[in-house]
Amino acid sequence: MGITAMDAAFAELEKHQAGDAVFPVEKIKLVLALSTTNLIQTMKAEFISGKLDEKTRDAIAQEFLAESFRRQPLVDYKNMDDIDRGSAVVMRFVKELQGFWKEDVDPQGSGPGPRYYCVKEVLRRIGGPQNYDLHDQLFELMYLCHKNYIDFFKELLGED
Repeated sequence: MGITAMDAAFAELEKHQAGDAVFPVEKIKLVLALSTTNLIQTMKAEFISGKLDEKTRDAIAQEFLAESFRRQPLVDYKNMDDIDRGSAVVMRFVKELQGFWKEDVDPQGSGPGPRYYCVKEVLRRIGGPQNYDLHDQLFELMYLCHKNYIDFFKELLGED
């Protein structure tokens, strides 16, 4: 089992939250919302949305989220009822984070872009002192995940 983007995100947060006695469940949900938003927005790329209907993309996002709950190492989410309740909370926050996208697809051009502001918002909600290194690492992680999702879907859908 290789390291996933979620594993890396949780490792970064744990490293920077070393003073916290407990890693609250709310923080887990915020990180999962960030990652799920990233996937959902990536799947809006024309070559993906043109081949996978909205229902299929929603199912992919839901399965990604459920598997992320199961795999994260900080809280035991093996019970499907707990995962479903957690997923509902996460998806409400995903809807809020999607507000950082002004268009349906990723904007092209200069500027930090919506992923940057999503990371900033998640870290604001997590709280604690402002940590530019953690922000930059999570932003880079989300950007690399986006690129990996694009590559995955290109291979899956037979795109060049």
